[in-house]
Parts: sequence; C-alpha cells; structure tokens
Amino acid sequence: MLTDELAKKASKEAIKRELKVEDYMVGLKYSYAIVHGQKGRTMGVAYMPVEDLSRGFAKKPVIENLLHMVASTNMQEKSLGIAFINAISQYILWFEDEGKNIKHENIVDYIPKCCPEGNVVVIGNMVPLVRNLSQRMKVSVIERNPKLRFGAYSDSLAPRLLSKADVAIITGATLVNDTIDYILQITKGKKFLVGPTAGIYPPWLKDKVDLVAGTKIVDIEKTKEIIRGGGGRWDFADYCDEYIFTLNTF
Repeated sequence: MLTDELAKKASKEAIKRELKVEDYMVGLKYSYAIVHGQKGRTMGVAYMPVEDLSRGFAKKPVIENLLHMVASTNMQEKSLGIAFINAISQYILWFEDEGKNIKHENIVDYIPKCCPEGNVVVIGNMVPLVRNLSQRMKVSVIERNPKLRFGAYSDSLAPRLLSKADVAIITGATLVNDTIDYILQITKGKKFLVGPTAGIYPPWLKDKVDLVAGTKIVDIEKTKEIIRGGGGRWDFADYCDEYIFTLNTF
C-alpha cells in the first residue's frame, strides 16, 4: 500500500539524518508530530477521522516504527503515523531542498488556470475550497461521512464520478483512512493531493499523483496550542503557508 511505502521511505530518511521525536499529540480533529535535526525543527499534521475512532490509543511513537503505525488498524495510531511522515517530509522539503520547485500559491486559484474547462471531482467535502471553486467551474464532491456531506455524493458513487473526472482533488485524509490506493486506481484524470495532511515529500509520490498542494506550518507553537484545544485546519490556517509542487506538466 502507498502509505506503507511512504513510511519505509520516511523512516529511512529520518534515521539517515538522525532526526529525533520532539513532541506529538492525537487531537480531536488533527494529530501533530514534531521532529528536530541539525538544521531545525518541523511539524507535520494529519486529519483525525473521529467517525472512525478506534478502541485503545496510540502508543509512544518511535521513528523506526512508522510502518507499524500506518499499517495499524488503530485509527489514532494511523493518524499519528501520517503526521510523523509529514514532519519528516517537511524537514527534507524545507531544510534539505530549501523549497526547490515550490509554488507559493493557493490551489483554489491554481486549478481554474491549469484546468479551465475541466470536470472537477473533489474527494472529501472541503467546504471553503468547494465553495470557492464552484463559483468558477463545475465541481462534484464525494464525502464518506454522512454528517459532513451537505449535498455531496456518497463515496459509493466514486467509481462513476471519478471515471469521468478530468481532475480529482483528493484530500490528504485518504492517507489516514487507507482509501488512497483505491481512489488513485479508479481515477482516470489528473490527480491532485491536497490539504494539511498532504504534507508528504512530493518526489515520493512521483508516478502516483500529478500535483501536491500542501501546508507548511510556520508557527509551530500556535498550531500546537490550537490542535491541543481541539481545533482543526481552518483554526490554524493563519499560522501556515500553502504551497504547490507539480510532478507532471499539464
């Protein structure tokens, strides 16, 4: 599975760079993980799907144990594992690559320019993104959680919708709930992985997706405070920078 591959790569790179676990937490809406190395510290975050909450708890993480975390059937542990992969990824992206090939642009502004006539399907009802995109182009939305649908389609209709999509905007939360492999398999058009949970080091996703639109946590302490208090993506938005990394030309 894709997340297993990512965990192996992240663990190997973290050990090579002697990255250490600084802090972590599984919050009500998001998990976070912080690593530090010789060049600085970085935070990774991951969506915590409360609707899939498991019995038990996430054990104290060890970087060498990332594969076990993301392969677990405990959703808290999976979320925390993806947060750690993201933290390691962000360290490489900003301290090793120094932001090379990054566009500092919002995905909502980017999509109408790169795919002006496209049939867009959004996986995960990211309400502000959907609202803004719908003002500019035709958008269909798929959502797993019935409580978050607000008029979106059930994920049971994903094969029908994605087979006709020119562009699929895929929430990074699919990395946590293990739906990412299925979605990539049935999507015929361009694949854009987006959101705070999509903090993966983009080159690791080459030949899997066409674009990664992630979130760099700029103010780690403020974001920690918000996640600890039960906040989510739009609560810590002011303390982040959005970026785009294209893996294919289009």
